[in-house]
Amino acid sequence: MQLKGLVKFFTAALILISLYQLSFTFIVRNVESKLHAKAHREAVANNPNAKGQELDKLIDSRYETMSDSLQGETIVNIPLVKKYTFQEAKDEELRLGLDLQGGMNVTLEVSLDELVRSMSNNPKDVALNKAITEANTQKANSQADFVTLFGETFKKNNPGAKLAYLFTKPSEKEITLSSTDDQVIAKIRKEAKDAFKRTSNVLETRIDKFGVSGPNINKDDNKGIITVELAGVRNPERVRTYLQATAKLQFFETYTNQEIYQTLLPAEEALASYLSGTKTEDSSSDKEKDTAKKAVTTASKSDTGSLQSLLADNNAKPTAEKGKTTGTSDTALAARKEQEKKAPIRSILYIPEALANDENPVIGYVAKKDTAKLNRYLNADVVRNKFPSNVRFVYGAEEKKERHILIVL
Repeated sequence: MQLKGLVKFFTAALILISLYQLSFTFIVRNVESKLHAKAHREAVANNPNAKGQELDKLIDSRYETMSDSLQGETIVNIPLVKKYTFQEAKDEELRLGLDLQGGMNVTLEVSLDELVRSMSNNPKDVALNKAITEANTQKANSQADFVTLFGETFKKNNPGAKLAYLFTKPSEKEITLSSTDDQVIAKIRKEAKDAFKRTSNVLETRIDKFGVSGPNINKDDNKGIITVELAGVRNPERVRTYLQATAKLQFFETYTNQEIYQTLLPAEEALASYLSGTKTEDSSSDKEKDTAKKAVTTASKSDTGSLQSLLADNNAKPTAEKGKTTGTSDTALAARKEQEKKAPIRSILYIPEALANDENPVIGYVAKKDTAKLNRYLNADVVRNKFPSNVRFVYGAEEKKERHILIVL
């Protein structure tokens, strides 16, 4: 009798768990279906002559933009329990493998030959490069790792030579001219493991950006190979390009926000006119910039606090309008739409008052869901023409999970 009770208990528990996951699966599939239908409508409306594969690519591109912006949005609200964003709901849904919903399987190999060259004091050395080439060739039919094969190949081709002579340099403290070949190989292996770990961390971070539910990542430390299974991916080429991209550390000279704020208003006015269907004249850009500069100078002399006055509309929320009118949701919505018409950029780009008196590269904050929309605004010709030709806008680290910092370069 006790055994029957346990069977019933576990059966009921499994049914509840299944229903829980199925409920999220149904919700997510419903949202994705609506997104895809909307992406199809917008792609057809914007490109009426597109057909076949061209139309499919436009639909997929629009769908990706919309689904990316939706990741931080709440789609499930269980009162007194928890709110689930689109990405959190996808993590809770029933997970289907590649065989059930398709997707892609990617095998990536960490390039250790470039690591060895970078550690050497003479990357063009003939003996070094010959050993690297032969080690790569042997690796395909050997269970040994690249570093071991490299050491063995170098010793075989250069019986009397020491690896230390190729790997000693002022920045390297652990390898000296008296170091043995085994000590040099041990150092290279340590660096190779660290490089593999860093690469794995970068890949996992990049994979998270795609919003894939339950990605399967397998690592082979010995061969330096990482296999990634991504079920449900719609655009394999985009994923492949993104995963294979080389991480680079770059340095840029930056504008200050004060310099860019002077051209923000003319740019926004031109965008507002463009979106409303009114033609704008590029020849007036210099005049508008001068007007904006005078406005900034005048505002800085006033008692209200310089740029805060100039950008006052940015902080005007529908709730403020709400208090002045009837307070209904329709009034708030109307006020918000009116603000979006007059200030399309600042309706999604929040500029705190603190930035008005603080010269730094940070322009403001934007919600994660609005980054694609802001990109379209900032890349529009009528907007780009108002900013200096070498300006580049990028997103910095997230201050909070749901928003990004906009930085100007």
